[in-house]
Amino acid sequence: MGLLNIFVLTTARQHLASQPALQEKIVRALFIPLLIGDIMHLYVTLWALGDDRWDVSHWSPMLCVTVVLGISLMIPRVMWHLGVWRYVDARDRTPPFAQSSQSEK
Repeated sequence: MGLLNIFVLTTARQHLASQPALQEKIVRALFIPLLIGDIMHLYVTLWALGDDRWDVSHWSPMLCVTVVLGISLMIPRVMWHLGVWRYVDARDRTPPFAQSSQSEK
């Protein structure tokens, strides 16, 4: 799964660098199922623990790694969808009238 993400993101960045709106749509199509998977994975993991889910002192090392890794993958994806620290075409593109006035100078 990680290799697929690396290849899709690298390809989108290399081949669609001149088309940020299209690049954004393709990356969004990749990140939506990944974000849903992150949320569901954490939900099912915590649900399966039953009443002991918040007793962190009794969690196994594997469970700790699962939860921390799941959250650390989910947070950047949520931030991407919120438009934090990235180019958002609808918000950041140069308006057409600004481009024509810049070309006249």
